[in-house]
Amino acid sequence: MNRRTAIRNAILFSAGAGLLPACVRDDKSIIALKTISITGAQERMLAALTESMLPKTKNFIGANDLKAHEFLLTMIDDCTSPDDQKKFTEGLKAFDNLGNDKFGQLFTSFTARQKKELLQAIEIKKDIPEQVLKFYGTVKRYTIQSFTSSKEYLTDIRKYKLVPGSNFKGCVSVNNA
Repeated sequence: MNRRTAIRNAILFSAGAGLLPACVRDDKSIIALKTISITGAQERMLAALTESMLPKTKNFIGANDLKAHEFLLTMIDDCTSPDDQKKFTEGLKAFDNLGNDKFGQLFTSFTARQKKELLQAIEIKKDIPEQVLKFYGTVKRYTIQSFTSSKEYLTDIRKYKLVPGSNFKGCVSVNNA
């Protein structure tokens, strides 16, 4: 064998061996969080949960378009106390277990009807653990905050004006009192 071919093959092999671990799907979260740690499966479950709360319609965007789950995780990571972060992660696991106990599968595998049924049971607080209720309330609050602070909501629904007082009319006379 030619020495140049051997060197080239060795370089290609070592580059491939170095690149292979990056290609293997790891179950780590995509979002870099400082204090809380969640798995990729839990992140996908949160994305499915927020999309179930705020689904995409033909007229408007949904939670996945806004990346509401990323906003939620960032707010939990940056703006809550360590005790609340611990309660959130425990509630996340309890929610996962609740869905698994109720339907025997992960929340991301639920049908739309199953998701609706579970969320309705949580809304009416029917045989739901306290951890799950607190977790669900937190997710719902931050999902709504993400939606109502989005550019699309502020421009298309609320008709937000960037400059206050843009309805000023300078030609109106002022009466002396």
